[in-house]
Amino acid sequence: MKFTARSDVRSTIFSSARQLWRAGLGISLLGFAMTFAQAESEVEVEDVTSSPRGTFRIEQQRRQGEDKMKGIFVTNAWIIPTADPAKRQRLGEPYDDSTGRSFFISPDEQWICATVHVHSQMQSLLLYQRKTGLQFDLAATATEEYEDGKQGHKWEFDSHDYFVPPGDPLSVEETGRVYNHFIAWSADSARLLVEKRVQEHDEKAHEYFWSYHYFYFNLRSGKLEDTNYLRTLDRTFRGDNELRNYVVPAFAEPVDPLPPEKQLDARYQTAEGRLSKIFPLVMEREKSEQDKQKRRDYQRLWLKARDKGAEAFAVMGSKAERQRRSLQYIADATEARVRELEHDVGDRP
Repeated sequence: MKFTARSDVRSTIFSSARQLWRAGLGISLLGFAMTFAQAESEVEVEDVTSSPRGTFRIEQQRRQGEDKMKGIFVTNAWIIPTADPAKRQRLGEPYDDSTGRSFFISPDEQWICATVHVHSQMQSLLLYQRKTGLQFDLAATATEEYEDGKQGHKWEFDSHDYFVPPGDPLSVEETGRVYNHFIAWSADSARLLVEKRVQEHDEKAHEYFWSYHYFYFNLRSGKLEDTNYLRTLDRTFRGDNELRNYVVPAFAEPVDPLPPEKQLDARYQTAEGRLSKIFPLVMEREKSEQDKQKRRDYQRLWLKARDKGAEAFAVMGSKAERQRRSLQYIADATEARVRELEHDVGDRP
């Protein structure tokens, strides 16, 4: 089978709330600049995602493998600048379809988080930092081996920062099924929020259960962090397999001081207006009443979770800053939800 070049196909990028149920994918980024003649190659092109400020996009190109990889489909990833698309930056080595990839670009466009489907029982994360131009170098990885057996800087907690797993650690054993999911960037691009899902076996109760842990990678210090807010998320999901009744909106605590209330309120009002416009378009594209009902049900869960999350985050601050904390949360979460729905509309005819 041959693939001809086309640029109108987009792959869905799952935002943090949907990733609680759906496996994410990822990509590694290494710099190698070159010009690419798209029309001369028999490839299938997918516009994956655009950067928040619109200065570049990440694109995957899929073709049939050759030589040792013959018989499978090989994908290359590229960073393509908006100002001059001919100047493409190749990202990493080619990979086959068994390791799907997705990209999440920080608000300041200086970081890219990539989720990597390692195998059926493991999903990893890679974090890349922008150096010069469109070159992104590996900064950290959720596992010691990140691609083709190569070693990376593993994300590890300092001994005094690490969260305590649920249950009695002497009676609970990990089964080896570990999934790391991207959740959100903080608005100031200082933190990356990650969900780590681990299947464990309770030897005393003779049963399996999923445990969920949330942590930050501080992009400024290069260290993992645990906070009171994240501990509330951990408690919510401790030993809970009924995830369909709960949603985690995309929100990560900023490091910088909160902006003025007027500025935060303006952001929220703008995002709410965009949400009210995009959601009906999404509903119109659903083919069946069952799918429409699922959309409505999820949206109700999301709205409820957003408001409760904002309330929980607000009360963790001083009384004087509670309103700003609440607005920070709902503005960030609503903007992320809008981006998700806009991708849904763009991905379907």
